Amino acid sequence: MIDLLITNANIITVDKRRRVFCNGAIAITGNKIIEVGPTEVINTKYKAQININATGMIAMPGMINCHMHLPQVLMRGINDNVEVMNKLKNYIWPIQGNYDAEDALVSAKLGFLEMIKSGTTAFLSTGLHPRYGIDAIADALIESGIRGVLSKYVMDITGYATDQTALHRGVWENSLDSLKQAEELIKTWNGAGNGRLHIWYSPRSVGGVSKELFMKVCSLAKEHGVGITTHWAEVQNNVDYTLEKYGLLPIEFASEIGMLGKNVTFAHGIYLTDKEINLLAQTGTNICHCPVCNSKLAMGSARVSEMLKSGVNVCLGNDGMPVNNTADMFREMRTAILIQRDKYNDPLYPTAGEAIEMATINGAKGIMSEELIGSIEEGKLADIILVNAHNPHMIPIHDPVSAIVWAANGNDVDTVIIDGKIVMQDKKVLTMDEEKILRDAEMRKEKILSQSGVIANHVWQLL
Repeated sequence: MIDLLITNANIITVDKRRRVFCNGAIAITGNKIIEVGPTEVINTKYKAQININATGMIAMPGMINCHMHLPQVLMRGINDNVEVMNKLKNYIWPIQGNYDAEDALVSAKLGFLEMIKSGTTAFLSTGLHPRYGIDAIADALIESGIRGVLSKYVMDITGYATDQTALHRGVWENSLDSLKQAEELIKTWNGAGNGRLHIWYSPRSVGGVSKELFMKVCSLAKEHGVGITTHWAEVQNNVDYTLEKYGLLPIEFASEIGMLGKNVTFAHGIYLTDKEINLLAQTGTNICHCPVCNSKLAMGSARVSEMLKSGVNVCLGNDGMPVNNTADMFREMRTAILIQRDKYNDPLYPTAGEAIEMATINGAKGIMSEELIGSIEEGKLADIILVNAHNPHMIPIHDPVSAIVWAANGNDVDTVIIDGKIVMQDKKVLTMDEEKILRDAEMRKEKILSQSGVIANHVWQLL
């Protein structure tokens, strides 16, 4: 008797052979997938305690969001019409610099809820600050059932790239304290929740971290066997800074300090040369592409098609709610393709297949978990979503892969299974009090503005 059996689904496995079953079944026991195949075959081999008839649904690996900001979920829609540095200096950092721990916890819970409901089963959140109450966020993550990487900010300079006055005082830290807390978090939480929670280092971007501290972080990450994530080459002034200070391009500088490799995931990577792309490919370094954010802020268009063809592992992220507004990874997949096809005037590449890979198996590589998640195949952990395809905007389905990328959206997700447990079924999250989270978030929106002095501008006048 196995624990869970899913039958009669269109299954996008993303396994090594990229098999797609038109009427497939998935057998799960404990937290692992034990077999995938045609329903008529699997049905004869297993009896299960829980059976899910997935007729009319597409099963696929849970999506992996490799760059997002948990504390920024409460800032959704605060002035959507400003450029990136204005947004950071005058809206995002002042709000975060005045957060209390409860603000950050409510924001994180809302983020977990949104990700689960839209089919994200694992994520990588960039740096957290001690004022956010990181332990409570870790507890909430474990309780929610989601899989995630929480990274701890490390810094010793108060600037961002060439602007040495950029950061709000409320998010400043010194190197000793930030390193100490990162180590404490690793010892306390890394591997918690049956391995669903991991802790990484998140050095602030160039201008916020000295060369010596970058090198220290790289050494400590290797010592503890954890990853590093940071914003890199996301705007032109990142390039200007490393060229002026070190005489090196951003990826060349990363190479010099030892911050390249499979344990490093750079967010954005927009302003990269051919030489830098080759360095990323040679070292197995990950780039997390954030297409909706980059387009919304007109930050530039990353060379994703060239990176993929060069062998760079490119994954996807939504970034923060002030610069994107949703955590819907279906939207990220579709936007990623649209931007690249337009950029290179190529209607054939990337394909829907590349998009799904970026959101699943490439994302698993981006969080150092490709041996465990990112595909539906025997021996892997059961992180699976069921997408209800019985909707007017998806019917008829000639190709499930195409339907997922070009037609589906986060609201179509019906069931979410993480680590072998049903976390959401019939669109109802079973691990969280959805209504309370929504109420708490709505009640807090004025508080975070008033305590920071930020004014939320509106497109048209509110009456």
